Amino acid sequence: MGWLRNLVLRWGARNFSLVCPHCRQPASPAVFRRGRYSLGEEMLACERCGETSVITFWRFEGLSKQPPSCGGDPSAGKPLTPGSHRAMR
Repeated sequence: MGWLRNLVLRWGARNFSLVCPHCRQPASPAVFRRGRYSLGEEMLACERCGETSVITFWRFEGLSKQPPSCGGDPSAGKPLTPGSHRAMR
C-alpha cells in the first residue's frame, strides 16, 4: 500500500514550479522534466549555477515565488478580513 501513497504524492506535486534555491532562477524545461515527479530527499542539479539541492528546497522556492492567492491584498501582504473591503471604498 506504500507504493500507492508514493504514487499519489508524486502525482500531486507534479505541477509545482521548481526554482533553484541557490541562484533563484526557474528550472529549465530539461531540469523540470527530471524533477517533476521527484519527492523529498531526491537531489536535483541546476543547469545555470551547477549547485545541487534536494527537490523539497526547489519546490519551496517555487511556492514562495507564487503571487498572492485570490482574496488577498498584495500591497499589504496579508489576506483581507471580513468587512475590510468596506473600508477600502
